[in-house]
Amino acid sequence: MKNIFYILISLSALILLNSCGDDIPTDYVEEVYVEGYMLVGEPIRNIVVAKTQPVTVKYNQENALYRDAQVVIKGDGREFPLKIESSGVTGFYAEDQDYLVKAETEYTLEITTPDGKFITGFTTTPETIEWVSDMPKPLQFPKDTLNPPTSDPISWTKAEGVDYYLISVKALDTLEYGKYLDDVPDSELNRRIERPWTDDDGYFYDTSMWAFIPNTHTSIVWAIFKWFGNQATTVFAPDSNYRKWFQQQWTGSRYDENLSSITGGIGVFGSASLVRDTTFLIKNQP
Repeated sequence: MKNIFYILISLSALILLNSCGDDIPTDYVEEVYVEGYMLVGEPIRNIVVAKTQPVTVKYNQENALYRDAQVVIKGDGREFPLKIESSGVTGFYAEDQDYLVKAETEYTLEITTPDGKFITGFTTTPETIEWVSDMPKPLQFPKDTLNPPTSDPISWTKAEGVDYYLISVKALDTLEYGKYLDDVPDSELNRRIERPWTDDDGYFYDTSMWAFIPNTHTSIVWAIFKWFGNQATTVFAPDSNYRKWFQQQWTGSRYDENLSSITGGIGVFGSASLVRDTTFLIKNQP
């Protein structure tokens, strides 16, 4: 989901068109950009507050981030003041990290910038979901005659009001392989899963893959794996804010202000419940 953050920061200049014969103007209106998610069962964290930058200058993340904004989340009968993480990259987090976000609860985000801008957003967290059938352990890829892969689908319970689910598969260790297995030398390293469409190294820089489905079950799609070895699978049941924001990236990473869930700025304040599982993807050859 981070790709859309950088695209929005780079491309969010608002161009003022005067006439067809005029030179292309460079004026723009600076906007406050927010990207924050409340994940059920996890602490409040990773609330990014930034400002847009003109397309005529090189993007500078340090200049984009708001470090001294006042950020508060209210909900569950409490008020949570947020402070910024030391590097600023992952944004703001609640000082009380023992508090875990609750399901079916409304939370409100309030931001006041040093120059007096006031930005708000709200979300109602979905109900919790649980695994019905989790990932087989281990997995074999690709199919061979000695150790064929399972065809069992993974499935989870439905969250009321949620029609689309997000699935993330992430390689947890792109280097080590043998140290996780008893019958393989510790020195054996992991490797990429090469396919005709993966000849660009950039494909592997992001170790995760995403899917977007209108079901509570799915067969295991082998093309979603980028590496062998340890894998983490996460299923998200998103609220409408989270879902609409994800759809923008899914359909081409274009920003549509009608899909923003922020008042006084642009961006998203959404939520999701989720389930996680890990498995090990075995190579059919060294």
